[in-house]
Amino acid sequence: MDLLNSRTTRVQPIFGWLRANGGKSWPAQLLGLADGISGLNNCGSIKKIELESERSVLATPARLAWMITNADKLTPRDGSQWKKLRQRVADLDKVEKALAELGQGRRTIQQSLVLEGPTHCDCLIECEYAFIWIEGKRFDWLEPSTTWDVSRDQLARNVEAVWWLASAAAKDYCVLICHEHALKHHETQLLDGYRGGTWSAGWPHISVDQRREFSTRIGTITWSKIAEQWSDLHELTELHDLGWGLNFNATSGRAIERQFGSAL
Repeated sequence: MDLLNSRTTRVQPIFGWLRANGGKSWPAQLLGLADGISGLNNCGSIKKIELESERSVLATPARLAWMITNADKLTPRDGSQWKKLRQRVADLDKVEKALAELGQGRRTIQQSLVLEGPTHCDCLIECEYAFIWIEGKRFDWLEPSTTWDVSRDQLARNVEAVWWLASAAAKDYCVLICHEHALKHHETQLLDGYRGGTWSAGWPHISVDQRREFSTRIGTITWSKIAEQWSDLHELTELHDLGWGLNFNATSGRAIERQFGSAL
């Protein structure tokens, strides 16, 4: 087992335990502990959890169409690839055909015109009335960009993906970021920007009203807070080191050691 991998050391053991022992109402309890979610009043009892394998969700037709239409405005993560990006959208006949397909809600377009791949869910919880998309973090962080768009971050992709799934099922939705250590600077800026409506670069193809709803469907919670609620989780072998490691003391600007049995 990769001892640093959040999926194998946190997501699977914790949500596997909750699935087996938490009862039908634990998703609602989980959301009640999270910060940042509002407007999702009742997720209902649990119906299904996709945990053993990650759910893969393609980019929406609206997103793919926007990228093709605005290819000249996109900035690749690797700036040296700008010419390759232009080449991918150079055939105007193929572009026109692809946009027509996407306009009909179909994503069966030429692969070279697919400028954003699928996003993946660590754990997808389907309840009676809502989908909960779990993004688990430990020693990793939210991806700030994609190959062809430096402004398209992982948070924006995941919120749009779970909204797309939920819309098809006429259900509500949210993304819950479960993390171990203090969030990185870019993560807090993304969260604040999307929640406050001051940043929208990840959703240029989404209406203002829909972005406003998205801003209320982004939650955060620490693994430790989950384990405090369900104390038996501390018995899991994978969680023996929960709470260990280095925290950053923002007020003094120095790293402080925690829970290693000795003072600095």
